[in-house]
Amino acid sequence: MIDPFERFGLPRRLVPDSGLIEEVTRKELKRVHPDVGGAEGEFEQLRKAADQITSPIGRLGLALEFLGNRLDERGSVPGEVMDFFSPVADILQKVDCFVRERGQAMSGLGKAVLDARVPALKGELEKLITGITTLEESYLGRFGRFDEEGWETCQDEMREVYRALSFLRKWLAQLREATGKIFEALLAG
Repeated sequence: MIDPFERFGLPRRLVPDSGLIEEVTRKELKRVHPDVGGAEGEFEQLRKAADQITSPIGRLGLALEFLGNRLDERGSVPGEVMDFFSPVADILQKVDCFVRERGQAMSGLGKAVLDARVPALKGELEKLITGITTLEESYLGRFGRFDEEGWETCQDEMREVYRALSFLRKWLAQLREATGKIFEALLAG
């Protein structure tokens, strides 16, 4: 495994200058791109390293690996994260049900009756996305303290934050996908 921090000449920090990360990774990827004579394998390896270092959870994962921790999304998860489990599962089920029923509706009236659910579904999705995003930001806000106090000192909390962010990231992706499913169902006619 290459050390993305070292490869891009960046300090090992969870809260680096994000503008600098973008600039350095973009410049280096451009330099080794196959279209300008770079090797495909080197470019892919570097692209993966760039993806990892530009992502906050990716940097946290790197920090944990540097400390000798095996990355594992399993394990205890804070209660404030688990509080979202049932509401996320519930809205995803509601969206899937809506999409299925809308796809089976034969008449314009039947579709219109189903479409009356859309504002409530969108409202629930937006509320959950906002809540999860707020919680995610609170976890990301700990990164500065991890850098200041030292990763070794904070590694237990860092593992917990990694697991929490893994769940939150997965749920955000599912909720955004569900939002797209609603619009696709509506556009299908």
